[in-house]
Amino acid sequence: MAVTEPADIVRSARDLQVWGYPLVFAQRLRLRFTSPLEPRTPRPPTSAGAPLNEMGHQRRLSDHTLTAGVAPNVDTLYSLAFLDLDCGDFELRMPDFGSRYYSVQIGEADSSTAAVLGLRTHGATMPSLLLTRETAGPDTDHRLVCRSRYVMVAVRVLVDPAVANDVAAAQRLQDLIELVGPPSPPIPSDPVSVALVNRSRDDESLDPRGFLESLDSAIAGLSTADIPSWVIEARRRLRQVMHDDESGERSALVARGLAEGMDRIAAHVTELGRTVNGWAINDGGTDFGDDHLLRAAVAHSQIYINPAAEAIYPVCETDSRGRSLSGTHEYSLTFAPGDRPPVDHFWSLTMYHRRGLLCENAIGRHAITDRTPGLETGADGSLTILIQNTRPSSAANWLPCPAGEFRVMFRLYGPRDVSWTPPAVVRR
Repeated sequence: MAVTEPADIVRSARDLQVWGYPLVFAQRLRLRFTSPLEPRTPRPPTSAGAPLNEMGHQRRLSDHTLTAGVAPNVDTLYSLAFLDLDCGDFELRMPDFGSRYYSVQIGEADSSTAAVLGLRTHGATMPSLLLTRETAGPDTDHRLVCRSRYVMVAVRVLVDPAVANDVAAAQRLQDLIELVGPPSPPIPSDPVSVALVNRSRDDESLDPRGFLESLDSAIAGLSTADIPSWVIEARRRLRQVMHDDESGERSALVARGLAEGMDRIAAHVTELGRTVNGWAINDGGTDFGDDHLLRAAVAHSQIYINPAAEAIYPVCETDSRGRSLSGTHEYSLTFAPGDRPPVDHFWSLTMYHRRGLLCENAIGRHAITDRTPGLETGADGSLTILIQNTRPSSAANWLPCPAGEFRVMFRLYGPRDVSWTPPAVVRR
């Protein structure tokens, strides 16, 4: 039965937005980092961008100037590659990292994670890894069959800014990473590819034609088994609705449905898994199953997170009384004596604008971590973090926030106790 009633049009567009948003956003991330129309363009040192099928290296920890992606961390240097497996297979070779934390994440085109390897799984050295779409071949730990045409390889290397020359030491390890495989493809010149690269994020999220065209491109790189039949039918019906729409009324209904889908995704950010003390905690990590709204909300707030075995990412947008966090107020977060985050590798508390980017501030501090030097503890061993826009009398424990709405995110790498909950953010 064709979609003709206004409610059906809105509902189809809304559901397609929720399902398709992670694919479109993951595709946008790939386009931003690979710059297909200008693949050799110089990148800033905070970016790990590189041409398709090549590894790029972030040489400086992330800061507010980095605008690609969402929720970048300020704990690790990234080495990043987006690969087109239709070009052929790739082999990744890693150096000996000693006792330093590192991980290798393989991300699929739907924003899910195929595998995370590294210190947790192999210790200081991991064997070379073959990435392929070919199902025929030996089933070994050294060979990973990916579902998508385009995959992301993200290498994280922990840095301790309090240690002299530690960034340089991490950079030397980055230089020893080897990615062997087919070369970068030619620069695209066809109108469809050019339009895709140049399309704004708003247009491909909220404009009906922009959304459907970007979604078509993202879906083309998936296995047919990963595309539900209702998605195929919904795309066909919405295109037909818009084709027959001389007045523009039905296209407006599609746009309304896309906007409703985005509203649902944004609202679900505060409901990722369990909610305690104002924190949304997704204990399932990347195990989305058929929960398309969860996958979309995770992509919206923290795309390409690690599985829960590697890291957990509690997110907070409200204070202890459920009020939205805003720089017009001052807040505190207090760890009781002996109640630091229970992790094997590291923890951090990072500040973001509500849209998920780092915030410029007077002291250049974007996070407080287990490596932040000079933190002041109470006589009883407690630790209070001051979250506010204006500088307090002592900046030792100050995590600056923007003047408007914001969110904070914990990173708990190597979680020992998945039931642990961060303290509430309290308005002072």
